[in-house]
Amino acid sequence: MENKQIADTSKLTRFELIFIILAATITITAVSACSPLYPYNPWDDVNVFLVLGRGIIHGKVPYRDLFDHKGPLLHFIYALAALISGRSFTGVWIIECILASIYSVFSWKIVKLFKETKKHNIVLMLMFPGIIYSMGIFNFGGNAEELCFPVLTVMLYFGLKAIVSGDGLPKKNEAVICGVLTGVLFWIKYSFLGFVIGFCIYLIIIAIAHKDFKKLGALVWRFIAGFVLISVPILAYFLINNALSDLWEAYFRVNLFLYHETTAPGLAGIPVIKNIFIPVTCTIFTIKTDFTFGILLLLSALSVFFIGKEHRKKTIALLVITFVLAEGIIFSKTTFIYYYGYLLCYGFCMGLIPCVSLINKLSAMYKKDTRFVPMLTSVVLAAIYLFSIVNSKNMYLIFAPKEKLPQFQLAETISQTPDAKVLVYDFIDSGYFTTSGILPSNKYFCYLNIEQNYPAILEEQDRLIEEGYFDYIVTTYFYEEDWDNYEYVQEAAGPYVNYNRNSVYEGYKLYKLVQE
Repeated sequence: MENKQIADTSKLTRFELIFIILAATITITAVSACSPLYPYNPWDDVNVFLVLGRGIIHGKVPYRDLFDHKGPLLHFIYALAALISGRSFTGVWIIECILASIYSVFSWKIVKLFKETKKHNIVLMLMFPGIIYSMGIFNFGGNAEELCFPVLTVMLYFGLKAIVSGDGLPKKNEAVICGVLTGVLFWIKYSFLGFVIGFCIYLIIIAIAHKDFKKLGALVWRFIAGFVLISVPILAYFLINNALSDLWEAYFRVNLFLYHETTAPGLAGIPVIKNIFIPVTCTIFTIKTDFTFGILLLLSALSVFFIGKEHRKKTIALLVITFVLAEGIIFSKTTFIYYYGYLLCYGFCMGLIPCVSLINKLSAMYKKDTRFVPMLTSVVLAAIYLFSIVNSKNMYLIFAPKEKLPQFQLAETISQTPDAKVLVYDFIDSGYFTTSGILPSNKYFCYLNIEQNYPAILEEQDRLIEEGYFDYIVTTYFYEEDWDNYEYVQEAAGPYVNYNRNSVYEGYKLYKLVQE
């Protein structure tokens, strides 16, 4: 078969590259609570990741010494962030800026595959990250979904570029990159692999249709080599530290069999119906949680009507297969988690294609006044960007003093005891170890949402409390304690806005060991 190669139209100019990176960096700096403009990121999940990251650089091994059920690569990423800044999220902010820039760059490259862009169209790439990163499901920033959807966008670009300017199959070097990126996803959160499974199914179908089995074989072994390249160092780390069984227990067994598994009601409990009902229902819930998500999803779906007919069928096939499997696997549990849908942002760049088409059509209508449409669109898009940023749920914290947060209020007391042993009890740690500058002294250092199915956590915590092992215990304001050997010493409260943009009460109590 003769492969027909067409010129790649997705290359960015230097101006486009600089503009996009600046727009992404400014956006993350403005909306992420990891940014230096914020006193601290109070999200419990990312604080657990940072504790694990800090533990790694101090010789502790994830799962064996400090327990969590997220993937090891996520903890290694947070270890890198902790090397930059161990008492704040500055390192995470830098990583966010890099990944947001990658996401924005490859989003624009995807648009350029299908549309001839004018110079003023680039203002879309100011508005786009502003909308993506100011959604409520972004929450405070730094979670696994946010770090991973740019990876999927890169893979989507390789697939779409092969459709538009290649022979339908990615290049061999791109297969290696896809293998590495798949390894990244697998070792961060393997429920993110739905897209990759769909991507591989699509490529197999194309190879069979073209009878190009030789290239398919070459792509497969390079893909596997890329996956092995990222996996071997991770497995070697746990092997050297005699912690492979801990890795299996926490990352695989807990997530596969114990985490957020409940019984589906009625007909939804039937396996085939369940596999359709739950993802569809969870997607609807995500749209209800953040209506912007629904608009972006609709625009992305409509994009196929604005691309060339010669590419339409394959593009639709790739988008549908990857989306259905991505959605189906991340929403495979019956418990709805609001931020899971954030992973699906990988394909929302397709929604920019109708926008480019509209702007170019307006430009063609106003040929006599060549400045009118560029000026109008620039003003409108900049206004949408500013509106998105100002309405980010995190604005209540920007430039706030650290003393405003309970994490720092209690840390001041905890820090008075050198090498204090602390337990965060009955809730997920939201920063009490990091703001105090200490590391947990026990494996199960906080609540993790799996205690009902994994009783070892509470059993150890209650036993150590009875023995008077901890110097301090932090609980929520609403928890009623019954410990004879601990006394109440302090209460702290501060503002908190949840993903629904509702202000909720955030209050905590501090208990201290009674000295005999």
